[in-house]
Amino acid sequence: MKAGLGAVGAMLIGVTMLPALLANGDPPPLTVCGIEAGPIEVVLGTIRALESGGDYTVQARGSTASGAYQFLDSSWDDYGGYQRAADAPPETQDAKAAELVAHILEQHDGDVSAVPVIWYIGRLPAADSPAWDTVPYPEAGNVLTPREYQARWLAKYDELLTSAPTSAEPTGEVTRPAPGSCFGGSTATIGGEWALPGPREMIDANPSALSAPHHDYPAWDWIIPTNTPIYAVRSGTVTAVRQWPHNWWAKGCGTDSTGCQTCGIGLTIVDNNGTRWTYCHGTNLTVSLGDTVAAGQQIMWSGNTGRSGTPHLHLEIRTVDGQRQCPQPLLESLHRNGQRPNAMSGSTHCFF
Repeated sequence: MKAGLGAVGAMLIGVTMLPALLANGDPPPLTVCGIEAGPIEVVLGTIRALESGGDYTVQARGSTASGAYQFLDSSWDDYGGYQRAADAPPETQDAKAAELVAHILEQHDGDVSAVPVIWYIGRLPAADSPAWDTVPYPEAGNVLTPREYQARWLAKYDELLTSAPTSAEPTGEVTRPAPGSCFGGSTATIGGEWALPGPREMIDANPSALSAPHHDYPAWDWIIPTNTPIYAVRSGTVTAVRQWPHNWWAKGCGTDSTGCQTCGIGLTIVDNNGTRWTYCHGTNLTVSLGDTVAAGQQIMWSGNTGRSGTPHLHLEIRTVDGQRQCPQPLLESLHRNGQRPNAMSGSTHCFF
């Protein structure tokens, strides 16, 4: 995107830049939704790939944007004594870009998924803002919405992160950012108080999945692709989060489960009746501990973390006295009748 960096550059004019991060060896790892990610060079490489194809000398047509990161002359601001970005050597362009990236990450708690959006339009819209799905400045040649650009950027980031060299002593798996990253959406509520746990069209395509029994205790497993948006069935407060980004079996927990966590990445929401709603096996959460969430609000992206044999959502319901309840009758009624069942008490026989 030729206009993307101009926006972020304009936003940051007048900001005191941080020291260049590439001067003294590898910088510390960045963070994706609170999960360890790759080095800053992966972020810079992603920007270069999308902005210029990695060409440090390119000049945009009909614009002053130039160089690998497509800095406008006004946002380049004679950095390093060079009038234009394309006049500067690669290491100078990298240093300028690294400072901007560092500033974005500092302002957004290390969330790398904020980088492409701010790089593209100069700001991070609210989660429910229509700006996410509006093409910015189409007269400048833009054809993607910020959400589409972010998804494309994160896909390239994931590709580069996967192929990046690893240290001699790897720290474990890295959970990749989901499409749409840590910024969740929402789905339509049912009666204003309830919601389906995922996209209705996916459930409509296989409604029998709602009645699938769990393997050994009251709960529900929904087999779905990784990075399916997961929504809160019921409103409440996030009282627990789990951030173990590994798969149980890939991590060797079948042999030694020390330090392993069955839920993987997940969370528990307590509603106003004291009922606990637990969701497990995601890739990323879109809410934080202590947040108040509404029914239908996206709370995470599905995945295969924790004790999981295939990508799926695990949902448990516990009443205030600790009794497990079967989610299946509730979900079937919400889907089929548009309302919850008259009663859920005694609904515990939904397993083999």
